[in-house]
Amino acid sequence: MYNSDRLKRIDDETFSLRISKDKDFRILQLTDLHLGFGMISRKKDKLALEAVTSIINRTKPDFIVLTGDSIFPFFPKSGTLNNRKQAGKLIKFMDEFHIPYSLVFGNHDCEMGSTCNKEELADIYEKAKYSIFTKGRKELTGVGNFLINLVDDNGNILLPMVMLDSNMYGDGGWFFSGFDCIHDDQVEWCMGRLDELKQGTPDIRAMAFFHMPPREFKEAYEKMKLGDKSVIYQHGSIAEKNEHFGISKFDGTFFRRAVENGVIKWIFCGHDHMNTLSLIYQGIQMTYGMSIDYLGYKDIKKSYIQRGGTLITRKPCGDVEIKMVPLGSVVSTRVSGVKG
Repeated sequence: MYNSDRLKRIDDETFSLRISKDKDFRILQLTDLHLGFGMISRKKDKLALEAVTSIINRTKPDFIVLTGDSIFPFFPKSGTLNNRKQAGKLIKFMDEFHIPYSLVFGNHDCEMGSTCNKEELADIYEKAKYSIFTKGRKELTGVGNFLINLVDDNGNILLPMVMLDSNMYGDGGWFFSGFDCIHDDQVEWCMGRLDELKQGTPDIRAMAFFHMPPREFKEAYEKMKLGDKSVIYQHGSIAEKNEHFGISKFDGTFFRRAVENGVIKWIFCGHDHMNTLSLIYQGIQMTYGMSIDYLGYKDIKKSYIQRGGTLITRKPCGDVEIKMVPLGSVVSTRVSGVKG
């Protein structure tokens, strides 16, 4: 765990991290690293680690969030099922930057047959030298539902960051059972914690980080393409084949409840490696982080419009600026079917 007088553990599901309210605070979102650390993924792992290093050196973040699928214990791609070893190498790599970081689970961190389940991986991540991570409440669905509150020198909360496990596959099955979502008990917990924050600070605004996009992301995109002016385009594109969104087949309630609650204003996810879209819908900005992946998608190295990171800057005035950080010099902003 990150050892600093700036960090305070409030309870089993809450941290406070002290920042300067008079300076920019830079959060780097990295997603879908898909590090194999196996006998057949060495060359692609090297490229991925070099990509991460390049982005961190360019952006000089104060904090890093990994939004899932950081490791990839899928034998045909990586040559190993040992995600314990993968997790150990991941945190060793991340700790070398001496920058505090947090992470959430994706749907690939614990593949079928892999050495560790999420509880066991969480034990590894909690012990990392620069990580800020906890399992959260045992009774909740998923592992790693918790809050990191950015606070000023007086302990006043400037920006809550909600970390959520969007789970893996539905009906207790694996890939062919379809993607899961944030469950209702997690939603109740999250909105309850945000209600508590509203009591002290009625105009508080929060961010949420998780792996798989909510169904409303696709809904908003389709409305935008039809000319609905209530959806506000920010940046990026949908470059998955057939404009695919890797959303759950289940009607998750998280987005609707977040709109009703009113505190969460920014959502950051990953999962779809070629999508970089960011738009505002019903008062919430939903953003696909740019992925790192060299291993998950076949021949993805040849694609350049999605690879990189996402820099999130909290300004002293409380405004938030979100920018794509592509590895190359060019990034696509083409939205199919929309003129201009």
